[in-house]
Amino acid sequence: MIVVAKLMEDCGFLEKVDLELKRAERYSVFVSLVVFDLSFLEDHLGSGTSSVVQRLSMDARRRVREIDVVSVIDDHKIVLLLPETPRQGAEIAGRRVSEMLREQLAAEQIGIAEKVIPLEMASYPDAAGARTIRQFLEEYVQRHRN
Repeated sequence: MIVVAKLMEDCGFLEKVDLELKRAERYSVFVSLVVFDLSFLEDHLGSGTSSVVQRLSMDARRRVREIDVVSVIDDHKIVLLLPETPRQGAEIAGRRVSEMLREQLAAEQIGIAEKVIPLEMASYPDAAGARTIRQFLEEYVQRHRN
């Protein structure tokens, strides 16, 4: 039952990403996606990783604009959907949220002070040579079909 609920949650977020991308394409506006990979926490927390990531995603939600969407996918990735945001704005939001994540983890005494939180970004219109939002969606769906 939990797996089905998680899949439905991921699908809801992916639908939002797809809708925002279609809106951006139609109206020639920006949209960006930022993905924080917190899988390294499994080394420190084991099975408790999922609950920490959920809590961190709620903190991230308070640090972004009301129109932005924050979700957790794959139980260890926090994803920000940033409508009407060019890549430069996504980089600023990514740094701000990354700093918040590091501060929260330090406050909870999870020893990652030396760790860099890996993140990926995709934007529309596409930055030259960067992975596109459409590629992100296709790769994510393909990974979960297997």
